[in-house]
Amino acid sequence: MVKMTMIEALEKLAELNDYDDILVQTNAGELKAIDFAIDDIRNYADDEDEIFDLEVTKETIGEFDENGYVKLGEPLYRVVREEQ
Repeated sequence: MVKMTMIEALEKLAELNDYDDILVQTNAGELKAIDFAIDDIRNYADDEDEIFDLEVTKETIGEFDENGYVKLGEPLYRVVREEQ
């Protein structure tokens, strides 16, 4: 498990993908540029520094449950690749 803020996780996702204009989709289905997702957390989160147990891969951000397993269902964020 890795403890980090959601902003740190989104920044790690951007770093792993090695490009600036990443589109992410939230588990609610909302599609946005990763920079806007970070701005939304800064502007609207109750506590932008809240720490979560998260797993960041090149494709997704998932949250660990209390037993140390990634929660089933949709990831919190997933990278969406535009068709070339």
